[in-house]
Amino acid sequence: MNIKHILTGILTVTAGALTSCQPEADEKGYGYLQLASVEVNKTVDTRADITAQEAIAVDITNESGTLIEHADDWNELKTTNVPLRVGTYAIKAYSFGKQADAQGFDAEPYYAGQEEVVLEANKAKTVSIVCKLAQSMVSVSTTDNFKTAFPGYTCALRGNAALDIPFAANETRAAYVKAGQPLTISLDLGNGNTFKQQIVAEALAAYHYNITLDITEGNSEFDISVDETIHQYDVTFKVPTKQESKDMVTTDIGQDISKVWGQFAYLEGQCNVEGNTNPVQFRYKKKADTQWTTVTATQEGAPNNYTARIAPLDFGTEYEYYIVCGDKTGETLSFFTESFKEIPNLNFDTWTQNGKNWYPNADKANSFWATGNEGATIMSSSNTTGVNDAVSGTAARMETIDAKVTIAAGNLFIGYYATNYFNPASSVTFGRLYSGARPVKLTGHYKYQPSTNMNGGSIPSDRTLTIDECEIYIKLWNAEEVIGEGHFVSNQTVSDYTPFEIDIEYADPTKRPDKITIVATSSRYGGEFEGLKVIGQVAVGSILWVDEFELKFY
Repeated sequence: MNIKHILTGILTVTAGALTSCQPEADEKGYGYLQLASVEVNKTVDTRADITAQEAIAVDITNESGTLIEHADDWNELKTTNVPLRVGTYAIKAYSFGKQADAQGFDAEPYYAGQEEVVLEANKAKTVSIVCKLAQSMVSVSTTDNFKTAFPGYTCALRGNAALDIPFAANETRAAYVKAGQPLTISLDLGNGNTFKQQIVAEALAAYHYNITLDITEGNSEFDISVDETIHQYDVTFKVPTKQESKDMVTTDIGQDISKVWGQFAYLEGQCNVEGNTNPVQFRYKKKADTQWTTVTATQEGAPNNYTARIAPLDFGTEYEYYIVCGDKTGETLSFFTESFKEIPNLNFDTWTQNGKNWYPNADKANSFWATGNEGATIMSSSNTTGVNDAVSGTAARMETIDAKVTIAAGNLFIGYYATNYFNPASSVTFGRLYSGARPVKLTGHYKYQPSTNMNGGSIPSDRTLTIDECEIYIKLWNAEEVIGEGHFVSNQTVSDYTPFEIDIEYADPTKRPDKITIVATSSRYGGEFEGLKVIGQVAVGSILWVDEFELKFY
């Protein structure tokens, strides 16, 4: 089953002949996009009902996520020069009229691709987009030995809350499922025993997970071979014919998000056997290793329930574990730790300049980290800059200034900034997409010089500040719900770089984040506006320096 060349869509944005109306647009600071061609080359043999044609739609959005241009069919924009204000744009090509979240045997394949382009005044840019299958494919088969050993079995594929697909004994079709979620095979063996095995912690788009169920006389076995040439994982899951006694149970934590993190996990089990049960321990190792590590178990909850926290673990790695009760051992189970995703420029060593504006990114734009510099420089100069006064390399310096129209607090954040002259509070959008392991701490170094030149603002309403406050914080979201956050606030003068540590508290440890922000500001209430005026209590002259941020995962 070959899905390597599922779909190749090339969306090219090139310079065309400028129309007669364009000089007027040039004076306003515009660049140009032209959709020159989209080529679809699809050689998918996974489903006989999939035609060779694929309708491709196009969206163009600005850096704050606002839709600027859309076409149900890319050909609608084929010969159009699209003038757009100078800035960063995302161009997305995707299957038109299909559901990106559809899952199951009847789901249609959904193809998508996206690239970013930075437009400069009076210039055109070229970008190519390769569209690929946005979903993963899963198929399940059994050996004759498995069918003989467990004739009454039932099998289901599970992942996030919405995924529960039964695979009947003679099911030969592959199912399409959302990429990025954990995939687990859940078996009811028909003899009173159940069995689960996580196949992957984060399913890859445009990959086929070809699962075979087999048997073994010993502990469970789980083998994976990967063929990159055809984007296929061949997974063999061997179920032990002799199941574990109910008197001694290794708890399956593989799908319990609250138990398995990026670099630590909570092992659980029950020890109900009669006679000598000491010591009660857990043993664990990487799937690929041979040496086991033993840790002491702690009784927790009911008298026969035991747990142990193990750390540090490696990101994105499969571990095996089992409970030990005296001279008896439980069933060997496994789990995958969460994968690491890098946050760029956490050390703040990278800065670029475009005109009066400084950016904490390499591309002279608010492309990942953002600041309010573009608003401050309308009447003043950048008040968030990189400086050599640092712990190492370059640090970020933020100053609260009088920007003529209003007071502008120095700020630095992961998110989007697009100046709204008439509603400054809406210029900032916090957060960018994040699918990495859940951090438990944010650390770094800071200096702070708070000013007492308070502006007399009304927020906060429960107290009057006589000296300014800085703030550093981190937030993580899942489906726009804040699931974890931590804050650091200070009004103390700190003349030398001093370490700080922020514990991240998770309101819901059963969910993984899909968005993250980290924020630092020289005036804690500088983002409180009423019209054009800052009504947060802030002080002109407050300066915050930060450097060498780091996320901790255990």
